[in-house]
Amino acid sequence: MNEIEDIKTRLDLVELIGQYVNLKKAGTNYKAVCPFHQEKTPSLMVSPEKQIWKCFGCGRGGDHFQFVMEAEHLEFGDALKLLAQKAGVTLRPRTRAEHQTRDKKERLYQLNHLVSRLFERILAESAAGKVARDYLKKRALKEGTVKEFRLGYAPSGVNLRSILLKKGFLASEIDRAGSPDKFYDRLMFPIFDVLGNVVGFTGRTLTDREPKYLNSPETPIFNKGRILFGLNLAKAAIKEKNFVVLVEGQIDVLMLHQFGVKQAVASSGTAITAAQIEILSKYTPNFLLAFDNDPAGRETTKKVITLLLERDLNSKVVGLGEFKDPDELMAKQPAFWRQSAGAAEEGLDWWLTQEINDAGELRFIENKKRVVKAMLQPLAIVADPTRLDHYIQRLSLRIGTKPEHLYAALTKIRSVSPQSAETRSTPLTNEEQLLALAISEPSTLKGRLSQLDDISWQSEITQRVAEALRKQYNAKTLGKGRELLSKVKSSLDSETAGKLDYWQIWLDAQWPEMTPELADELFEEKLNQATTKRYEQRKEDLAFRIRQAQESGDFGKVKKLMSELNELTKKEGAKT
Repeated sequence: MNEIEDIKTRLDLVELIGQYVNLKKAGTNYKAVCPFHQEKTPSLMVSPEKQIWKCFGCGRGGDHFQFVMEAEHLEFGDALKLLAQKAGVTLRPRTRAEHQTRDKKERLYQLNHLVSRLFERILAESAAGKVARDYLKKRALKEGTVKEFRLGYAPSGVNLRSILLKKGFLASEIDRAGSPDKFYDRLMFPIFDVLGNVVGFTGRTLTDREPKYLNSPETPIFNKGRILFGLNLAKAAIKEKNFVVLVEGQIDVLMLHQFGVKQAVASSGTAITAAQIEILSKYTPNFLLAFDNDPAGRETTKKVITLLLERDLNSKVVGLGEFKDPDELMAKQPAFWRQSAGAAEEGLDWWLTQEINDAGELRFIENKKRVVKAMLQPLAIVADPTRLDHYIQRLSLRIGTKPEHLYAALTKIRSVSPQSAETRSTPLTNEEQLLALAISEPSTLKGRLSQLDDISWQSEITQRVAEALRKQYNAKTLGKGRELLSKVKSSLDSETAGKLDYWQIWLDAQWPEMTPELADELFEEKLNQATTKRYEQRKEDLAFRIRQAQESGDFGKVKKLMSELNELTKKEGAKT
């Protein structure tokens, strides 16, 4: 029996789905209100006999994996890990490289979990933690909130490295995690992934020592551009309320949650990234922005509105009045939040208001031109004609300019735009990331170049780049990434060569603190995913066909397909 079928055998689908919705008996089946679309009459049906589910309202359906992927907004691989944990099934690594990668990640999770619990105990129980407890009281953070977010304290004089070494961790593992001893005399905020694993930390100094905030470095389990602080706790509320509250600071998140705004999340030690917006958009298309009430916060708001416009997502901006940030607002006048959030301006309307306020009196033509110039940049991103017309009409009305003049200016801007917003923001595929890493850090290819031949490239572009990379790479005369990039580009057509520049920009944006060591670990992970992709695709296809045959009662076909699946699993195992 393969891992997928083993998991499904151990987990009853009715019990699994019952953890998410209120199921009621309906004949031989169970029914519930579907959690994936708005409805009042139950249309989600679960068959305990066939171990499948189907919503007759939105059309979604499938088995254990499809439900968890929908409910938790996970890719198949993450859903497999989650269900394997629930079922008590140990997933077998497919290759030696994957085994090593998984072990490294698991050790980082274990190390971070241990450090986090230690910080928590010091904050809650020790005399050394009193300074942090007093600080939290001063900030009006309640004990329940502190426990919910598992805050801790890192005092000076505690040799965490020594403790971790005694617990069996290697010095290299401690260094890979970012050496937690650097966080002395700091209030500690553990950072969780969406599944609740501790992936890193933010430490806030309680003195005048700089920097005010100190973050864990990027690791194979902590990509700052893809992790959102508080999402593990906020995801259910985001789905229920159908909007997310996006703020700057971690204490902003804590204070909002403390007063019942459970949809609040923040970035993790970096500016809000396109990847973070993509992740949140899986939960909701609606964003309520509440960044700091200062010039930097307003610029951040504009950048995030731009990211949302590029993806045709909705934004509103909360006015903070006289308060500098949501933390101060909630501490001093929490009732004001409900009022302000209810009156939040649509993103571009807010932006227009800012530009008008900055420009001065609009009876002067230069001030009007300044506003129009500023607003045409975000308007050029809007793809939907109905939405664009709405914004053009609003701009026309507020500054007293004819809509046709604005459309003409907008057309001119779009005609000279070097590339569309969609192109600028498109995330890279696993294959593109793999090649971008290899070109950026050529040392990743040492001893691995031949493994590129094991990949079934999914696009002509990645195949062409891989071929050029194999020809241009020379381990004996290994140069810097820029040298290799130049050589590879020179052997490609101009269109493909242009994409390599974008890949490098994207890579820099995703991992701004890239090191050769991190690049090597990421490359190993991406290579492993790429070489096993064909096995995954084939196994998923066979599993789906087996389910179809089971549902139709064709047990002869089931037996044949199971035999194929077992043979494929054996071939895959031969790679280990």
